[in-house]
Amino acid sequence: MKVFLIGFMASGKTTLGGELAEIMGFKFLDLDDYIEIKQKKSIKVLFEIEGEEKFRVIENEALREVASIEENLIVASGGGTSCFYNSIDFMNKEGITVYIKVEVAELVARLIDSKKNRPLLWGKSREELNEYIIRVLEERKKYYEKAKITVEYPNLDIKQLASTLKSIQS
Repeated sequence: MKVFLIGFMASGKTTLGGELAEIMGFKFLDLDDYIEIKQKKSIKVLFEIEGEEKFRVIENEALREVASIEENLIVASGGGTSCFYNSIDFMNKEGITVYIKVEVAELVARLIDSKKNRPLLWGKSREELNEYIIRVLEERKKYYEKAKITVEYPNLDIKQLASTLKSIQS
């Protein structure tokens, strides 16, 4: 069984994914880490050199490779992974998608200090970051809301989510 965690950057996909994998006895894979190892470059450098369009192609190829792994797997996708190349439909076909929904104010608080590591946020003030998150969430909503399961921060109960996923697996 494959579980794909989707949601905006800094929504907690990697943290939740590691905890969920441990509870469920699954392998955990962060798609960004997988890409960095395979490409031998950081996501930041890939964006700088290749640009977002080429990065999304690389990301899509990596997603399809990861989906072919023959193990029970929790995958933390990138914030935009589900929004390009029909990836949300692909993930829904290959496994279970879980949208981690986080409010804008919480995302701003989480992202304000990590902007230098996130290419899409470079140079943005707090106000610009807030406006960017609102705009991009609105654009991505139609993809995120195709997830089979939606969990909302801070009301997220990881043990309940694991139980729900196990019942689907059975």
